[in-house]
Amino acid sequence: MRRIALMALAIGLFLPFLASAPANAQATRTWVSGVGDDANPCSRTAPCKTFAGAISKTAAAGEINCLDPGGFGAVTVTKSLTISCESGTAGVLVSGTNGIVFAGASTDYLYLKGLDIEGL
Repeated sequence: MRRIALMALAIGLFLPFLASAPANAQATRTWVSGVGDDANPCSRTAPCKTFAGAISKTAAAGEINCLDPGGFGAVTVTKSLTISCESGTAGVLVSGTNGIVFAGASTDYLYLKGLDIEGL
């Protein structure tokens, strides 16, 4: 009987730790690269490939930086953000649609630095 009670107590104590998921915090600064991958965390050592991939991992009022020149695709911004690509030529090349759409609140801002935008 004691063994069963001890086992139930141990399971009761450790089960919440097994069922909980780790927290996913957003970074205040993320990075994109022409050789990156959107599955990466968008850190400097593991950058994303597109602005759309990086924006979901960037906190409000954060910054997306470019590590190297490249075309980083279209993006819809819904929060305060800075996209800064002054280290090289960064492009947003789209066809038949808008390259960058800002759909934030009236108090939000969007700063664009060092981008070449081709599109509507």
